[in-house]
Amino acid sequence: MRRSIFILCLVFVAVSSFAQFRPLEKRNHNVNRLLKQIVVSADFKTAGFAFYAVDIHSGEPIAAINPDMALRPASTQKLLTTATVLELLGPEHQFETFLEYTGKTDITDHILPGYIIIKGGGDPTLGSKYFNSTGENQFLHAWANAIKDLGIDSITGGVIADARIFSRDMVPPGWSWQNMGNYYGAGACGLAVYDNYYSIYFNTGDKTGDTAEIVNHFPHIPGLTFDNAVTADSISFDDAYIFGTPYSYERYIRGQLPLNEHGFEVKGSMPDPALVAARHLDSILREEKIGIQKPASTVRLLQKQGGAAILSGKVFYTTRSPGLADIITQTNTHSINLFAEHCLIHSGIKLGAAPETGSSADSVLNFWTHRGMDTQGMSLADGSGLSQYNAITPRQMVYLLTYMKLHSNYFDDFYNSMAIAGETGTLKNMFRGSIAEGKLRAKSGTISRVKAYTGYVTSESGRDIAFSMVVNNFSNSSLQASAKLEQLMIALAEFNR
Repeated sequence: MRRSIFILCLVFVAVSSFAQFRPLEKRNHNVNRLLKQIVVSADFKTAGFAFYAVDIHSGEPIAAINPDMALRPASTQKLLTTATVLELLGPEHQFETFLEYTGKTDITDHILPGYIIIKGGGDPTLGSKYFNSTGENQFLHAWANAIKDLGIDSITGGVIADARIFSRDMVPPGWSWQNMGNYYGAGACGLAVYDNYYSIYFNTGDKTGDTAEIVNHFPHIPGLTFDNAVTADSISFDDAYIFGTPYSYERYIRGQLPLNEHGFEVKGSMPDPALVAARHLDSILREEKIGIQKPASTVRLLQKQGGAAILSGKVFYTTRSPGLADIITQTNTHSINLFAEHCLIHSGIKLGAAPETGSSADSVLNFWTHRGMDTQGMSLADGSGLSQYNAITPRQMVYLLTYMKLHSNYFDDFYNSMAIAGETGTLKNMFRGSIAEGKLRAKSGTISRVKAYTGYVTSESGRDIAFSMVVNNFSNSSLQASAKLEQLMIALAEFNR
């Protein structure tokens, strides 16, 4: 009897020791049980699914499924972009836009025998709705006052916008035709304005199939035309799409809008934001009774028309953006593609790359390779994650989060830029009433047939966990896929080992 008890004790100790030293990602805990259910679910049968979660301080994996599978990350890629620009420029960095004049001011006659130049510095926030300091045309009135302070009442030239700090190719090559005409497909411009979008307003009828009538668009863009085939339907959301390319003023609009709407707003990307900026400054100067002889234009248009390029003038006024920390908070909390694309190209410029998407993306990849990330399989086609050609693994994303937590001087700014579970941004309507509410910070990602989440959570046992999960090509709805991943994040918050 004693011998049997002794053997049972040895078995108990052996089993307990095995459980103690077996890696967590192979143990039977709630996160792993949930992962196993998701992997074999019918909705994910055709999908590529990858998951990785790590205790940041010990480096111990909590759970893993295909952590080295490179998948489309959607907007979780913004974390890579914003972390890079934060590391390179710092949270207090401000982007600058300069007003310059050519020629010499003749104070006696109050005449400027030259041009007013708006020299873009790649600031994505001029006239942006996302900051109190940038809305309501504040920048335009400040520019008009600065020009009046020169003591002039007429200009022999005109207002010229110079966006050459960035490539004239605003839209990354990997963006689809379906995306680039819509507001979320507004590409990076060296002189961006009003978040680079305009609004079209529709009235819809009370019968399914009725043509939705365009009644206005704002801000008004001269020459912009619409081939409109939008119809009314028994839906409750915007299902209309705008098709068009940069610098093209012909837009095609297709899809459906809800019945019985008056002034329903659909947002599109501006063909030429720099020209909008020049025209609006021209307009406000004329309202202020300053005479201008030539029409507003851009350096790009002057060069295209064969005219002499106006290269530079004398700086007399500078507009500065909100601080970079505030910009990346808006970028990650509200998933603003335009801001992310600007951050990518500014990173490229700082790293010595050409000021365009491809070179900047390559420089960002090299930046993280030199900081110890295994970038095998990573492909960066833009800064926002909108392109279908991006590919990142969960292990790479977790490396990024761990690096920022343990090695970055700007971790607090990076962490605070993410949405809070159940409270802000793209996570506002998730996690309500769960243990994760208010405790989890993450960036979500959604494009066609892609759902992803990457972020931080403190578990019930006190572990600081970095996690990344992504699914491509699922067969259920985007909302249903999101619900499965939400349960995984709640399980990480509940983790008590």
